[in-house]
Amino acid sequence: MKNYKFVVIAVLLGLLFISCEDSTTDPIPTTGTIYLESEPTGAEIWLDDVNTGVVTPGRVDADPGAHIVTLKLQGYGELSINVSVTAGEEFILTSGTTLSLLGSLVINSQPAGADIWIDGTNTGKVTPSTFSLPDANYTVYLELTDYSDTTFVTQIANGGATTETIELKPEFLSSLSATIWETIGTTSDQPSGLDLSTGATSSIASGVNQSVDVFYNSDGFVVMSANGRNGMTRETYFKIGNGTELNDGINSPIKDNSWVTSILDTETNYIFLYDADGNYSKFRIVNQSGGTPGNPSNLDVEWLYNPKQNDINF
Repeated sequence: MKNYKFVVIAVLLGLLFISCEDSTTDPIPTTGTIYLESEPTGAEIWLDDVNTGVVTPGRVDADPGAHIVTLKLQGYGELSINVSVTAGEEFILTSGTTLSLLGSLVINSQPAGADIWIDGTNTGKVTPSTFSLPDANYTVYLELTDYSDTTFVTQIANGGATTETIELKPEFLSSLSATIWETIGTTSDQPSGLDLSTGATSSIASGVNQSVDVFYNSDGFVVMSANGRNGMTRETYFKIGNGTELNDGINSPIKDNSWVTSILDTETNYIFLYDADGNYSKFRIVNQSGGTPGNPSNLDVEWLYNPKQNDINF
């Protein structure tokens, strides 16, 4: 009878132990993991802009939800990837993680000092500057006071070096034009003198107009420097160019001793001018008419005026 009681107690204890064992469950996972490989290996793994301290190939823990994983390796472009983590599961990423070699992009400008924008973002740098960038096409925008904004597309390929040297075009006051008349046999409304900076014309007979740069002289029918004529003081120098189109993008040569102080009114090419203020102009005689007895000669002229002193760009 005692043995029977012992067996019953043992059975009850066994059932109690099984019942307690069944009531015990594993903890519910609260995080997931991300496993990444890269080519080449050794890239730092950044999770949501925080360096995890792990490099590829490697595994990092992450809270459930959306994350941005960024791979960083010196000499290569950064690679960012959107991932979604589920608690208790692993997000595996072994493809699409090849890092691009960084190439160099050197941007120069003439003149220097232009603000540099790349793909719509201000880099905070000015020309000349060098950038380390992955292979791609890039839209570059340059901005410099007194010069026209310039946009161009360039490319870095195979981690190579690309150098761009851009000649910035000055912003002109305007494309100016005027009619000037010979100095003899003209009336007050037929001015001979010309102010290159404004396009204003004026008579030089009084000898008091000190803004005149050039005038149309009847003596040989030439356009001349105003210096030393009728009390005028502004000296202008001339250099005949090789073309006829003012907007052909050809810049002026630098003024030297080969420049002269007059040109014939029959000149068909454009002429570069250098005035008393150190400004260059690109000047062209468009039309000549008159020049018969009782009918004074006149010239229709047009020019580009560069307001930046000693700047030869056109």
